[in-house]
Amino acid sequence: MPLNLVLRNICFKTFYNLIIGDYMFNPNKITKILGATFILVSSNAALAATAPGTVTVTVQNTFNLTETTALDFGTIRAVGDASNAANFASLVLAPDGGVTTAQVGASAITSLSTPTAAVFTVDSAAPFTDLTVTFPPDFTLTTTGVPSGAAVFQIAQADWLGTIVGGADDGTTIATAGVMETDNLGGVVLNVGTTLTTDKGAAFTSGYVDQAYTGTYTMTVAY
Repeated sequence: MPLNLVLRNICFKTFYNLIIGDYMFNPNKITKILGATFILVSSNAALAATAPGTVTVTVQNTFNLTETTALDFGTIRAVGDASNAANFASLVLAPDGGVTTAQVGASAITSLSTPTAAVFTVDSAAPFTDLTVTFPPDFTLTTTGVPSGAAVFQIAQADWLGTIVGGADDGTTIATAGVMETDNLGGVVLNVGTTLTTDKGAAFTSGYVDQAYTGTYTMTVAY
């Protein structure tokens, strides 16, 4: 017989003789053994402990978009041409502040001071994340104290330009709509310019007056 089987049989017989044989006719000893076994198991079980846990997560889907510099075309000389809707003048303000002008027919725009491109700043966004930029739809710049039908200035959605400052897209130009990536701190800057045109309507009844013309718009940046 293999040695391991011989040893197993010896151990089993010894255990039987010591435990079963000795205590077979002694219920008190059997009860003591079972009681001791229960105490041992109970003692081991008492070593376990439990405690409640808490899980927390904070959501921040918003970020800050701030116009840190307002778009200002400065002071200009402006003349409209009501003879034809195609006869209008334009002042192109680039994101870097550069200016060019053009005119058709009797219309005219001449820059008399230094204009300023707009600057929009993003902060508190997710780092290294793409943000979609949507420029505003067409709108007009008007003034007060003029008769109905007076000439206005116009800005078209298609004429917006933006230059990205910071992040992976630094120096990239976007038009109409585009994407810019935030930096490692969740921020990015967009310099913005557009084109101001004289009234393209052929039916305005009076020209421009010497005072400020204003318009409002909404720049949209989203995840």
